[in-house]
Amino acid sequence: MIHPRRLSKLTFLIFFSVALLTACKQKSSKDLIIGNWRLLKERISEPTDSVTFDSFDPFDIPDRGTEYTFINDSLIDTKIEYYKIIRPKGKRREFQFVGTQTKYKITNDTLKIYDLTDSIWDAGRKIAKLTSDSLILIDAEGQRQVFLRHEYHINSEPLFDQISLSTSGCFGSCPIINIIIDSTGHVLFYGEMYVSKIGFYEGKISKDKFKAIEKEFRKAKILDLKKEYSASWTDDETISTTFLKQGEIKKSIEDYGRTGPDELVWAYPSLRYLFQDIALEKLDSTKIPPYLNLHFFRFEKRDQVLSLTQSESFLLWNYLRKGSLVQANFDGKYNMAFTRNYTWAPSYDELDNAYNEQAENKIKSIVTDGRYYTFILHGQQPLTIDIGFDFLTQNKKLNFRKKKEYE
Repeated sequence: MIHPRRLSKLTFLIFFSVALLTACKQKSSKDLIIGNWRLLKERISEPTDSVTFDSFDPFDIPDRGTEYTFINDSLIDTKIEYYKIIRPKGKRREFQFVGTQTKYKITNDTLKIYDLTDSIWDAGRKIAKLTSDSLILIDAEGQRQVFLRHEYHINSEPLFDQISLSTSGCFGSCPIINIIIDSTGHVLFYGEMYVSKIGFYEGKISKDKFKAIEKEFRKAKILDLKKEYSASWTDDETISTTFLKQGEIKKSIEDYGRTGPDELVWAYPSLRYLFQDIALEKLDSTKIPPYLNLHFFRFEKRDQVLSLTQSESFLLWNYLRKGSLVQANFDGKYNMAFTRNYTWAPSYDELDNAYNEQAENKIKSIVTDGRYYTFILHGQQPLTIDIGFDFLTQNKKLNFRKKKEYE
C-alpha cells in the first residue's frame, strides 16, 4: 500500500511531467514554422492525403511562386511587395514601397498575416498540418495549400562586388530609377519619375548590407540564368540588372514584365527601393556637363552593333561622369549612338533651350575606341573623356551583332 504522502508526490510528478511535455510540444511546434516554406502548385482530386500535380504546359505563363520566410515568432517575409500611394500636392503621384516583411500571428491554430498596404489582418488560414518538412494551410473556402520547407544552398562568399539596376517605367506610374552599389558601400542613385527622390544622389551602405543584397540575387543562380526574359503582354516595365566582379561585367539580365525566375524577382526590391531606407546626398546637377545628358548607349562599327542594356548604359555613364577631360589622339573606330534623356542632369528646366537640337553643348556625335570618348558638340570644340580603361575589351561578355535592316 502506497503511503498518502508518497502518492501525493507521485501525482505531482505525473502532472508536472505532462505539463512539461505539453510545453515542450508547444514550443517545438512554434519553432517548427521558423524558416523558408515554398508553396507547391497542386491539384487535389478528392479528399485524401495524396497530392497530384498539374501536367506541364510549355505555352502556359507560369504563376509567380509563393514562398514564406518566417523570421521569428512574429515577423514574416511574404515576398509580396506592399505599397502605399502618395499624392504630393502639385506633384506626380508616387509609389512608396513599404516592404515585403510584415507581422503574423497564430491564434487557435489559425495563421493570420498583416497586410501593410491596407493596414488590416487577412482572413486567416487554418494550420491543418505542421511537421519539420511540410506545412498545410486551409483557407476560408476550404482550399488546401501545401508548403514544403525550402533551403538555399549557396556559398557564403559573394560572387559579385558591384551591381547596377535600372527600371524603364511603364504605361502608367511605375517608378523609374537607376542605382549602382558596390562592395565598399558606395551608392549612386538616379530617380527619374514616380519616386520621392528626383535627380542624382550618392550615399553609403554597410559592407554587410551589400553582402545581404548580393546574397538575395545569388539565390537565383545568376550565372545560370538567361540574358533576357519577356512577357507576352505590352505596356509593362523592363528591369535590367548588371553584375560585376573586379570591374568586369559577368552577367546582364533584362526582364520585361518581371517574368524571370521567382528568386530573381524577389531580389529586386532589396535594391530598387534601397534609396528609401538610406541617407542620400543630392548631387548638383548643374555641375554635371550637359553633354552627358543621355543614356541607352550603342556602339556601332560598319554593319556591327552592340546595344547596351539600361543598367549597362548607366554604368558607362558613371564611368564618363568620373572620367578625365584630356587631349588625346586615338583611333575612333566606333560611333556611339544614344538616346537623349531630357530629365537627366541637368534637367530640361535647368538648361536653356533643352529641346533645341542645335543649341550649344548639344551632341552631334560621339566617337570612341572604348577608352577615349570624343563628343562632337554644336557651338564649341570637341571634348574627349578618358575613362581610364577600354570598356569593350574589359567586358568580354559584351558581343557585337549584325545590324538589322531597320536599324
